Amino acid sequence: MTDPITETDFLGYVDDQIGVSRRIEVEDYLAKHPEAAARVMADLRARDALRLSFAGPMPPPCERVLGAARKLERRMVGRWVGLKLQRAATVAVLIGVGWFAHAQVGLGITDSEASPQPPAFVEDARHAHATALVRARMVSVPEMPDYDPAEVFAETGIRIPELPQDWRIVDAQVFPTREGHSIEMTIEADDLGRVSLFAAQVPSFNVIEPTTVRFDRVRAVYWQTGPLAYALIGSGSERAIESAALSLSRKLQ
Repeated sequence: MTDPITETDFLGYVDDQIGVSRRIEVEDYLAKHPEAAARVMADLRARDALRLSFAGPMPPPCERVLGAARKLERRMVGRWVGLKLQRAATVAVLIGVGWFAHAQVGLGITDSEASPQPPAFVEDARHAHATALVRARMVSVPEMPDYDPAEVFAETGIRIPELPQDWRIVDAQVFPTREGHSIEMTIEADDLGRVSLFAAQVPSFNVIEPTTVRFDRVRAVYWQTGPLAYALIGSGSERAIESAALSLSRKLQ
């Protein structure tokens, strides 16, 4: 029987202090518990920001900054309970001091530098969508509408969300990605018209809420749940595609 996942496991996961097998167990737990995953991702982001902020030489912070940091630490520790939250409070304080010092020497991040870029799997989804369009035009390459979600999961480890009853699968194919396998499904999706649903395993565990990115002729909404990444791509109404993607993402929780 697998030992229950505890706060100590979460701390070990963030600090890279647990073995590979336990990391897998923690990631499996987080994939099934989005709220816990969001907390862990916040800790990971804080850890990485801390490392980044102290990556280069910085002048020592002045006493006024240190005093403010101590006050902030006391407030945060007073609000938060437990070892994990105390550690997160300390990290947050150090990040605040680090970024203040960076700003003092002109190393602040501008808005353009901080703008998030779509993850690599979004480009894979775009290529798979373009390939599906080519297949649709080729008479000699028939579309394959037969699709067994249990078999897909058994062979690839990819979970496909339950689709609306009025959506009709036109084609389903396994595609290679830079990180392994993916599933590309071409779907007649009622008011959305013909769309592509892309799903893939990715190496970086993350939780990403549905996010829209626009290309020349299509728009995509991508999201990630633990080690699985998804993208819904089509040329229909942006609002309709966003709504459909949000509904699909919730069916995976």
